[in-house]
Amino acid sequence: MAPAGDLGRAAGSDVAEAPADVPEAAAPAWESRVAEDAGLTHSLDLLRDTYNYNHWVYALCRPWLGEAVLEVGAGIGNLTQFLLGARRVVCVEPEAEYQPRLQAMAEVHRNLEVHGCPVQEIPPSVRDLDSALCVNVLEHIRDDGEALALMAARVRPGGAVVLYVPAVPWAYGEMDARLGHFRRYRKSDLRALARRTGMDLVRLRHVNFIGLLGWWWAGRVRKEAVIDPGKARVMDRLVPYVSAVERLIPPLAGQSLLAVFRKN
Repeated sequence: MAPAGDLGRAAGSDVAEAPADVPEAAAPAWESRVAEDAGLTHSLDLLRDTYNYNHWVYALCRPWLGEAVLEVGAGIGNLTQFLLGARRVVCVEPEAEYQPRLQAMAEVHRNLEVHGCPVQEIPPSVRDLDSALCVNVLEHIRDDGEALALMAARVRPGGAVVLYVPAVPWAYGEMDARLGHFRRYRKSDLRALARRTGMDLVRLRHVNFIGLLGWWWAGRVRKEAVIDPGKARVMDRLVPYVSAVERLIPPLAGQSLLAVFRKN
């Protein structure tokens, strides 16, 4: 997914940051990082072909989405394709280079509307939705608490904000920096965001232990800057087996965290 805009990180936030050996200069305003680095586009294009992985992420989020869904940071539509069975799907994507693919989907699917803006500029007509979905986006935003609150403002009382974010700060490596990640999350960070935004955290779990080991080895140990296509294809083929095992034995750590917040 593509980031939903840089809101500026609030002072005193307790979310886990990039390790100290990652210079602050590597994380200025999000817009400049996109302009200087093709790593995110490479990642989105690669994930477009990992159907099993994309569907796994969607299946994990699906129970909380409902019939009217806001997708924040839709990118090129890798997850949007699975949402189109809903009555209303609203995609927000601020990066102009990704918007044509979403607009092409909207021309075919009348229940899909696309807004080329950051999360703080979503039109007033987008409100009282069943859920907001934000997959691999929040880590790109400096003030993640404000971004989460803005998503919640578009959801009806009792609705859900569903987050899927990179996990485990010690796995932060070269690929994270190249992709423009401000942080990788701990469970305690997401609990703190729930307290900050006044929402109930009703689901929190690690996902993809195998992927965590691969990400740490490639990005932290080997200092690889981009996702290797061959390794991504191998992981995609393993998804049916990994997901089945993790349904039976939830991992204690994983490449990602799934968090579901309930709006009061």
